[in-house]
Amino acid sequence: MIWIIAVFFPLLLAAVCALPGPGLRTGFRLMPLAPLPALFLAFTGDASSGLELSGFLLKTGLGFGPFGNTFLLFTSLAWFAAALFTALEPLHNLKNRAFCIMFLLTMCGNIGLTASLDAVSFYTFFAFMTFCAFSLIIHSGKELAYRAGRIYLIMAVLGEGLLVAGIITAVFSSPSHFFADIAPAMAWMPETHPVFLLLFAGFGIKAGLIFLHFWLPLAHPVAPTPASAVLSGSMIKAGLLGWMNFFPVGIASLESWGLGFAVLGLGGAFFGALAGLSEKNPKVILAYSSISQMGLMAFCLGLGIIDQDLWIMAGPALYLLVFSHALSKSALFLGTAVIGSSRSGPEKNLLTTIMLWVPSLTLAGAPFTGGAQAKYLLKEAAETSPISEFSIFLLSLSSIFTTLLMVHFLRQVNIIKNKPLSVSGRNPAWLLLIIIIFLMPWILYKLYPEYRIAWMDPGLIFSSAWPVFSGLVVYLLLKKYVEATAGRIVKILPDIALMIDKSWYHLMARIRLHGILESDWAGMNFSRYTDQLIQSKQVRKISRELELKFSAWPIFGMFFMLLIIILALLGMKGG
Repeated sequence: MIWIIAVFFPLLLAAVCALPGPGLRTGFRLMPLAPLPALFLAFTGDASSGLELSGFLLKTGLGFGPFGNTFLLFTSLAWFAAALFTALEPLHNLKNRAFCIMFLLTMCGNIGLTASLDAVSFYTFFAFMTFCAFSLIIHSGKELAYRAGRIYLIMAVLGEGLLVAGIITAVFSSPSHFFADIAPAMAWMPETHPVFLLLFAGFGIKAGLIFLHFWLPLAHPVAPTPASAVLSGSMIKAGLLGWMNFFPVGIASLESWGLGFAVLGLGGAFFGALAGLSEKNPKVILAYSSISQMGLMAFCLGLGIIDQDLWIMAGPALYLLVFSHALSKSALFLGTAVIGSSRSGPEKNLLTTIMLWVPSLTLAGAPFTGGAQAKYLLKEAAETSPISEFSIFLLSLSSIFTTLLMVHFLRQVNIIKNKPLSVSGRNPAWLLLIIIIFLMPWILYKLYPEYRIAWMDPGLIFSSAWPVFSGLVVYLLLKKYVEATAGRIVKILPDIALMIDKSWYHLMARIRLHGILESDWAGMNFSRYTDQLIQSKQVRKISRELELKFSAWPIFGMFFMLLIIILALLGMKGG
């Protein structure tokens, strides 16, 4: 029962927000409670505490799965911080029914997919999260927001199509639709089977893999800050979890696909850093930082796919990477709003800037941080891999680039610190994240005793200190040259988002101007009668009123969830 509460409690609060009268005010105040059942389970549950619903969505399993509680832990923490941040701030543009309902529905999808033990429920929650998040991106209603939403939706639909084909193929080839059966079955499939390509690309869109990443820098700057925090901190890792669930990680060696993950991962790590160095908007810089860090995670996963025996070392490194990145990136996004507070004086802005260094140094892998522990384990795994000759040097170089990007971000975020965003620098949610990140070495030591690292070891301190120190020196001495060079390099690559935009408008123009609309085929009596009916004043008036009502995202979201519940009930009846 506790698993049902953990997954669907945000959905219940969304229903409260949809109630007329004081429902919105009540739901808004209760919003921080939504992820707490999942957070409680992440701390107290164990591998045997799962739940199986025999009549829901073709038999659904909820639990920790083969990868433990890591994903549920950082997901619920990130959502709790974002919800608390929203509830405690007088951001009036967020205190409306649309944002509250869609925020909670997206949270339900994100938590649900991390707790899913089977492919059907995983994809259901994955798609639910994806399409509900669209409303968070376009929330401001500005032209840039709609453009970002359009690109996001095009990529989301493309990704969903690939995933439907890939997941159906994977389930068809396995004894059941549970991940415990799918991964071993995938191990027997040849590497040239198209199912791997479908899953690789489908989940790669969500994970921000290089060449599939371009929706991220568009979505982050237009989305409200709390939405950006969970989008980068938690939601994009759904793609990573999808890879881990469907690829035979630790079960079989797929050298070609492992090498593909590793090469594209390292490519994304450097591209994200270079592209971010050419930007001025702090939220865009953080978006490219997410692409860079997700590249490192893809590289780490690739090590475990290249050689199944390497997963013993690469797995712990990946867990620590996703945990430290989720909390650090959430804190940095929320910090962009905190440091811009008009209520914070120069002294408080200085203190806020100093506090922003904590998650920034964690991402860079500085000594005495959780990031240093994660990258130390990653380098250890890379040293024993078949690609150790060049990967160790590139990993150290990526730490230098990450440091350059974080210093560039801190410089840019201070330039806009006098913009009035009416956010308090004493926001408890942001301060809580900073404290957790500061204590992360000790927290990781307690949470993962099997991965204990001597983080006071001189060798670890030196290996993590010199890339960060080198990045600081290079930026301070050559920042103009670094930014200009990064901009020239990035401009070489095509602007895929612009290409999609042009293709979209060209397609729409061709459809409007197509001769079929004026052909004899369109002149049949039934067609003419229908046209006259549609063009009548009364029908146009009714259609406009219905469109305004049903285009509201709260109503659409509730109808979408109602459809899922009806399908689930039909499945229970059929079972």
